[in-house]
Amino acid sequence: MIEWLRQNYVTAVIAIVAIVVLWRLLRRIRRRRRLSRPVMLHPKLQKYGGSQQLALDRRREAEKIVATSSTTEIAGYRVVEQVEAVFVDGFARPEEALEGLKAAAAMKGANALTNVRQERSSAGRYSAGGDAVKVVGSADGGDTDPAGTPPDAT
Repeated sequence: MIEWLRQNYVTAVIAIVAIVVLWRLLRRIRRRRRLSRPVMLHPKLQKYGGSQQLALDRRREAEKIVATSSTTEIAGYRVVEQVEAVFVDGFARPEEALEGLKAAAAMKGANALTNVRQERSSAGRYSAGGDAVKVVGSADGGDTDPAGTPPDAT
């Protein structure tokens, strides 16, 4: 075997180089084929797959929140019920975290947020937290809820 390698040294090097080039070429072809196919999500994660639809749903829910405050009071509104403390985490931008917080509060049945706070994690992701509350009143001093019905009508 060693004698054959000495006689065919150039042939052996060319064969090794050809094998390496062929292997790399096959890896590129497999990668391109894999990237051209649609993403396959695990069945438990498929509900999170439609990110555009989730963003639209989150934005639609966030529009139900009429006021936010970083304190316990909201100017022009009267807090009538504290629904629940809410917290969201893992957003790429602070605006998205606040929108996610509003959507979470609206899904709990609130129409405002108090004690709103935002933080940036060491991983570069944003989180937001606050208290989901129901308020009545309006910014012009009226004593009606944002839907327009007086508080005593319920």
